[in-house]
Amino acid sequence: MRHLSAWTIPINSALFSALVGTSTTGPSANGLTVFFHNNGNWSTHGTQPSALFVNTIVSYSEAISICEAYNETLLSCGDFGDYKYEFSYQQYLGVVDQNQTFWSSCSSSHPVNWQGTVSNSGSSSAFLCTNSAPFVGVVDTDYSKFPTVSVESNGTVFEGLRDHMAFRFIGIPFAKPPTGALRFRYAEDWNGSYVNATRYSAGCLQYGWFDGNAYGLNPWGNSEDCLYLNVYSSSLPAANSSAPLKPVMLWYHGGGQTTGTGTDSTFDGASLVSRSDVVLVVPNYRLNIFGYLTTGDDIIPGNYALTDKLSALRWVQKHIADFGGDPNNVTIFGQSAGGGSVIDVLTSPYGEGLFNGVILQSAGRGHDTTPEVAAATNVPVLNQYCNSTGYERLQCLQELPAETLLNLTYSELTSWKTIVDQIYVPDIPWAQLAKGQPYISRNIKYLSGHMPEEAQSLLETVLNPNVTNWEENLEILLNNSQITPKQAEAIVTSGQWQIEGYSSNYTSDVAKAFSNVYNASINVATDAQITCLGYEFHEIGAAVSAFDVQWIYVMHRGYALSYYDYYDLCTFPVGKPDTPYYRCHSSDLYEVFGTYYLFDQPIRVVEDVYYTNAVQDMWGSFARTGNPNVNKEYLQARGYNSTLAFFEHWSWPEYTTYSPEVANLQYPPLAPSMLPDLAHCTILLPYTTLI
Repeated sequence: MRHLSAWTIPINSALFSALVGTSTTGPSANGLTVFFHNNGNWSTHGTQPSALFVNTIVSYSEAISICEAYNETLLSCGDFGDYKYEFSYQQYLGVVDQNQTFWSSCSSSHPVNWQGTVSNSGSSSAFLCTNSAPFVGVVDTDYSKFPTVSVESNGTVFEGLRDHMAFRFIGIPFAKPPTGALRFRYAEDWNGSYVNATRYSAGCLQYGWFDGNAYGLNPWGNSEDCLYLNVYSSSLPAANSSAPLKPVMLWYHGGGQTTGTGTDSTFDGASLVSRSDVVLVVPNYRLNIFGYLTTGDDIIPGNYALTDKLSALRWVQKHIADFGGDPNNVTIFGQSAGGGSVIDVLTSPYGEGLFNGVILQSAGRGHDTTPEVAAATNVPVLNQYCNSTGYERLQCLQELPAETLLNLTYSELTSWKTIVDQIYVPDIPWAQLAKGQPYISRNIKYLSGHMPEEAQSLLETVLNPNVTNWEENLEILLNNSQITPKQAEAIVTSGQWQIEGYSSNYTSDVAKAFSNVYNASINVATDAQITCLGYEFHEIGAAVSAFDVQWIYVMHRGYALSYYDYYDLCTFPVGKPDTPYYRCHSSDLYEVFGTYYLFDQPIRVVEDVYYTNAVQDMWGSFARTGNPNVNKEYLQARGYNSTLAFFEHWSWPEYTTYSPEVANLQYPPLAPSMLPDLAHCTILLPYTTLI
């Protein structure tokens, strides 16, 4: 059942029936939609007009009462012009028709059409209310003054928030707290009758950027009790609504399996859902030792984090329709280790039927190992604290202070990977993929890609930009596990990395030229860690027809995260787009989520806005249809002119074994091409470690 109510104001049963749409006539009854035209200019989001559209057919007095129940008033007919594209889009969706009328504050007897013209007919109409809800413009937002709204779903009432751009239901438990006897156990789905979804939950235990709020990124703290998710939607359906449900996008955050959180404001959903008309779900999952510890047996088996990710998807299947999302159209997406999470879910038999699209951003081919390899590292260290075996060791570990275990993650145990356990993970993901269907989830749409210079930020300060010795740099990369010994040797002898002013005894007809040693080193690490591994995954998928369709990209534009820009080289200065810069790891996240404004990031040039619009429109189109080429009628209906211009003479080519073309994303767009750096990959891939 779906319903919508204002919790802070009592309303009588007749009015409640009108509010939820049980006494409607005419066009299909909807619940509540935030009308907000997201033109991509994040510097003006807070001042853009916003209204509430209630497509429930009621009398004028009922419309006034419903608006009052939300602490709002009927919108003036003079303001209807601010929402011409929102009305146009509702008509495109079939929710309203061209001649439909709406109540406004201009007349108690004459509704107006969506152009604001007064009509002489109709005693019942849909209507618009003002939307005075605050704008979420900073990370540490105080939500205590935001208006609340509730959704009932399968016996649970979720009380969430309305803001200037969308609805948000935050801090929703989807699995039981993984503490005490549930520590190092698979996730168990949560059930309850009421959820206060008006405050973000704590992030999972970790060190680094999101350990507390030292960097201003996590004012909600950290806890072992962290299995919560956030839902963002621009529209909430009424009971028994026939309005079309929206595509769902579920995001797994990155962070190397040791850091990160779903409450990272980089992933705030207001911009994406208002621009792309999707429902966004962002869960936490257990990290480091709490999510990945194994002793190589079935008592402490590992993969707890993977079960968290699957539990979040089961929550989506159970509840998302009541938040306006389509459980039969779910795309899972993630970046870096979050992309690896997508790969794990994709190749797990327990993911079957929970989603039908994937987007892998800078994911490589996943992050997995065997129980034997993990246990060889873990058990000797654990024996210092719990020198026992079997369930006795498990109980001992469950009773240790969480801080003790967290310290182990960073002092003595440093590698946390998904385990090939023959249960949740039958095989190394790329090997599982090579088996084709039915060994991976079926009927899946696939989109994947990377940034050209991922390693510049991934390496942090491991390499100095002023280095001049090529061989010494390769040694540094080797010592930091970026390349293997055989890869280092092959890199030198292949002659494929030619450096200006640097003599070499080896040459190649297909060599790639670099202006300095640092750039060549960044390319080596990028290719070895992400680019070539991703290519291998794409090509295996295409060779065995694992997916319904494949789309591959390279992003040629980036915008560094505010806290993740070592040496200040991952962005260009405001107004100076011709300044050379690196398109670094994580420099695609602002573009996907549009959350620059939460970190006070400036518009460098207007193309930043247009490019972000195009990326959000393409990601949304893929979620809706499985195709990132955005429907032009959709763009016209929404007034998305910059993306219309983007697609005027360009289209994203499908990737196949016969035509392995990739989209080169920039604004304006670049011509498609074959996969770059393939010659490098032929050198590196034969010497890549298998796990």
